[in-house]
Amino acid sequence: MKFANFVKIAVFSAIIVFFSGCGINEHVGRVWPEGEPSYEEMVQAYENVRIKRSKSARVLSDIQKFEKELLSQSDSVVASWGEKKKTTQIWMTMVAFDDEQFSAWRKYFFTVNENPWMWGLKYPKLWFSTQVVVDKDILEEPYSNKNQKYIAIIESVLENVRDDFAEVRDDSRVLNVGGMLTNQLLERLLYVLRESPALAARLGDEKGMPFDHLTLGKSWAGMTLDADIVEIKISSGKSLDKIDKLLTDE
Repeated sequence: MKFANFVKIAVFSAIIVFFSGCGINEHVGRVWPEGEPSYEEMVQAYENVRIKRSKSARVLSDIQKFEKELLSQSDSVVASWGEKKKTTQIWMTMVAFDDEQFSAWRKYFFTVNENPWMWGLKYPKLWFSTQVVVDKDILEEPYSNKNQKYIAIIESVLENVRDDFAEVRDDSRVLNVGGMLTNQLLERLLYVLRESPALAARLGDEKGMPFDHLTLGKSWAGMTLDADIVEIKISSGKSLDKIDKLLTDE
C-alpha cells in the first residue's frame, strides 16, 4: 500500500514538473503534433521544383500542397505560404522564373518555428534553403582565392533575395516577415565571412559552417556549387536532431 502511494506521488510530481513554468496548452501542443504540413512535407514541395527544368505552369501546382497554404504571384515570382498559429510557425516556398525561358531560375524555402520541440523529435527554429542560377560574370570574375568567390556568390544570392521578395512581400505578413528574416540571415552570414574569409572553406563540410545568429544563437550554413547552380542551406537554433538529415539528403 505504501509503495502504491509512493508511485502516485512520484507520477503527480513528474506531471507538475513537466507543466511548470509555462501554460498547459503549450506543453500539450508539444506532445501532440498540430498536423500537416510537417517539416518533411514542407521541404518536399521545395524539392519538387527543378532549377532550369520546371516550367511556370507546373510550378504553381507543385508548390501549393496543403489547404492551409495561400498563393501569391507576380509576373516573375510565385510563392506559397502558411502559418500554424498554435505553434507560432510560418513557412513559405518561393520560385522566381527566367524571363525568356519561363523556367525556374531561383527557388527558396524558409520556415521559422518558435516551439520546434515535439515529443521525441527536435527540429530547427529556423531553416532556410535556396538554389540559384549564378550569373556568368560572377563565376568568371578573377578572384584572389576560392573564399572570395564564395563570398561574392552569397552576395549575389542576397541581391536576388531582396529583389524576389519585393515582388510579393506586400501580399501578406508571412511573406514580409520571411523576407526580412532571410535578409537578416544572409547579411549575418556575410558579415561573419567578411570578418574571417577562411571560414568559407567550411561551407562544404557535411554539417556546414557554424556561426552565431544574432537572435537565434548557434547556426550552421552549407553551400555547394554545381556548374552555375549554387545551393545554400542554413539552420538556426539548438534543436537540430533532424537537420543533419535535411543537410545531407538530396
